Amino acid sequence: MKENKKLIKDVLKKTLNREDKFENLVLNLALKKMAGAKDDAAGVFYSKKQKRVIMASKTLEGVYDIPEGTETIDDNAFWGCAYVEEIKIPQTVTRIGNEAFARCMSLKKLVIPASVKTLGYNPFIDLNSHIVDCQSPHFVIENKLMYSADQKTLIACLTQSPHFVIENKLMYSADQKTLIACLTDVAMVIIPKTVEQISDFAFTRRRNLKKVVIPDTVKAIGSDAFSDCDSLEEIVIPASVSTIEGHAFAYCDKLKKITFLGVVEHVARTTISNCESLKKIIVPEGASKHYIKQLHVPLELEDIVMENVKKGDKHVEVSEE
Repeated sequence: MKENKKLIKDVLKKTLNREDKFENLVLNLALKKMAGAKDDAAGVFYSKKQKRVIMASKTLEGVYDIPEGTETIDDNAFWGCAYVEEIKIPQTVTRIGNEAFARCMSLKKLVIPASVKTLGYNPFIDLNSHIVDCQSPHFVIENKLMYSADQKTLIACLTQSPHFVIENKLMYSADQKTLIACLTDVAMVIIPKTVEQISDFAFTRRRNLKKVVIPDTVKAIGSDAFSDCDSLEEIVIPASVSTIEGHAFAYCDKLKKITFLGVVEHVARTTISNCESLKKIIVPEGASKHYIKQLHVPLELEDIVMENVKKGDKHVEVSEE
């Protein structure tokens, strides 16, 4: 149960963006709901008898087939799955819950089968009308609005939100100051200089990402922003960054070196946790003690070498007294 709790908590963090004070409440509710639940290879949780889709990992991608025999897609089940391109719903599904497919921004096709009799409110937030193919006789789509068959009940508005924009498979806020998600898994990403904040989970589990260029306009890097990027070998944090949240680069198995070009005021102690290949932390001259304290790096560095960096100079190893 302890392992299940940790796994569910991880999925919740990837699915819901909540304040810490709500985290335990949300987790406890989910644990009750998911008692006996099992996840498949794609990280999608089902009820014990696989009659209900409960929750999908936010990192779900590509084409996903919901298995035959599934009857219900729960509220928020695929909410925020920004990488998935198609979800295939079997003819056994009769109910789709509230906001079930909300903000699946990369979704190219979603067929609602004739078997569906019940739709919750706003199940398709931020999906365009041409993406949703409704084959159920219980609903009708007109002028980008979905109604009940008798048109007495308005169910959803099928248009993408003006609050988001997608360019080069990167999702941003409308002003492009916040990078919300990377919708592809390429070897290299150059973040444009309009970006000031990298959101929680923006690049998490981008398995092929080897290099990312963070511009000197970025001020904050969210929690788990680059966690589980298995191919990432080196990262340079510009001097403009003042905040790095928990697990931002955690579980990056091949990360060997991280360079801080400035003194980041707040660095979460779990920023580089479980980076087993990490050998060097490069910091500005005189900033070693700050990072040792923030990151809880031991003073006697046996596995990780703490070095100073000067403009135009080679990295010089320093010792702490």
